[in-house]
Amino acid sequence: MQRAVRMSKLGLVCTIILLVFSMLAAACGSNSSNNNNSSGASNNTAKNDSAAADSSNTDTSGNAAATDNSGGTAANTTADLPEVKLTWYFPGNWPQPEQDKVFAEVNKVVKSKINATIDFKAIPFGDYDQKMQVVIASGEPYDITFTAGWINNYTQNVAKGAFLPLDDLLAKYAPQSYASMPASFWDATKIKGQIYGFVNQQISARTPAVAVPKSLIDKYALDMNAIGGKIGPDTLNLLEPFIQAVKKDNPQKYPVIGIDPDFFNVEAIVGINVPGVVAFNDDSLTVVNQFESDGFKKFLATMRDWNAKGYLNAKERLSKKSDDWVDGKAGKFIFNIGGAFKPGGANLSSALGGEPYVEVPAGTAHLTTGGITATMMAINRNSKNPERAMMLLELLNTDKDLYNLLNFGIKDDHYKIDSDGLMIPGDNQQGYNPQVPWMFASNFLANVEKGMPADVWEQTKKVNADALPSKLLGFTFDAEPVKGEIAKATAVWDEYSRAINLGVTSEEKYNEFLSKLKSAGAEKIIAEMQKQINDWKAGN
Repeated sequence: MQRAVRMSKLGLVCTIILLVFSMLAAACGSNSSNNNNSSGASNNTAKNDSAAADSSNTDTSGNAAATDNSGGTAANTTADLPEVKLTWYFPGNWPQPEQDKVFAEVNKVVKSKINATIDFKAIPFGDYDQKMQVVIASGEPYDITFTAGWINNYTQNVAKGAFLPLDDLLAKYAPQSYASMPASFWDATKIKGQIYGFVNQQISARTPAVAVPKSLIDKYALDMNAIGGKIGPDTLNLLEPFIQAVKKDNPQKYPVIGIDPDFFNVEAIVGINVPGVVAFNDDSLTVVNQFESDGFKKFLATMRDWNAKGYLNAKERLSKKSDDWVDGKAGKFIFNIGGAFKPGGANLSSALGGEPYVEVPAGTAHLTTGGITATMMAINRNSKNPERAMMLLELLNTDKDLYNLLNFGIKDDHYKIDSDGLMIPGDNQQGYNPQVPWMFASNFLANVEKGMPADVWEQTKKVNADALPSKLLGFTFDAEPVKGEIAKATAVWDEYSRAINLGVTSEEKYNEFLSKLKSAGAEKIIAEMQKQINDWKAGN
């Protein structure tokens, strides 16, 4: 996983790191045109793709089809499909030294199963938001893109008319994936009653992970059980003695804390970068500006204090923007807080941190709309091959071997399976190790890594099932009425977020930040959110 942090380029940085560590067009149209376009490109393509889908294995038992390695969609009718190339944009820890080698192997499988090849557009995390803004605004052709509340913002792009409604395509070309998730998950993606995002199943119940290198825990006697479930804006002081002890011997190390809604015990309506949240414990569902909240002010004060004490190494990090994760790999993190705590998550933190990590939950897990929609794929409204794009998503979510090839590389090269059936590093792991298993499809298809519980995916599903449901679960905001204001507010956040996170924002600059948000239309955004929530509440 996956870390859920919700901001764009400058403000995205620390949260992206945390997201990774805890696992870690412009065309417009009416609803009528949405429905018409969803039928696809040419009639011939639609007819051939339809025949392929109808002949596939359409088991709708509710299982995730995790054992289906046949690539059921169109497996026996490839000859009936005209060859197409699909362009796919996604972020991650790119480039990888041997990504072209792996992508070529993926394309061999995809070509044999659905007679398509993929033009992989693998973009570094820190560049992805800006890249997709340019791609969508320019009308550059593409077929599939990764989207969420925290990156390539889902609701904003739907408001722009950038994405295609998927309801009919899902039912026809991705029946196994569609049946594998409860209706409530698909409902979480709906805007004006239509699905625009294909959910990658993973940990959806959210509380940040507190991830700490085991070597530091052992050397400085940090009691992880004493802090588990107790970390938030009010209690960061619990970690200060540990920071002081580590910094005394290791001045190059620093703590990282993501500006994440779950850390503040709120649900963001659009994303942490846009004013408008509802507290988990608020039965009235009142929308407030999180940047004016007591929790945010306490966080800001703590970051200022920690910066003044030299804990954050802010001066050297301020200009790096998106390079903090490189420091993590180099062993410079004292701890990181963010993303989503999950069973087996310490394995991913350990891989990304270059040494063993231990994790505990920061707080209490909640099942939220944002948690469900934290990892999704969308299809371009102007895709020439929407049917085949959906067939690819079905293939990735039902073919376990293909999924693991794309995520972990080539078996017996980049990874191996030991005698216990667990995944271990291959001799050539450094050639391909993107460490984003939640990025491409259902995380429940992933090989179980050595060190994880054997039933890690069953445990993860149980965490999702047992989590406290947010009072806003199922509500999805329609950003169309305030899309201009949201764009302006996001730009303000981009300008100030890095400095806020590193504790270099003075009270004067903080007030300037709030003033610019107000000028951008924060009050109008919040009023529109409240109106839609009130309407939704009245009907539920």
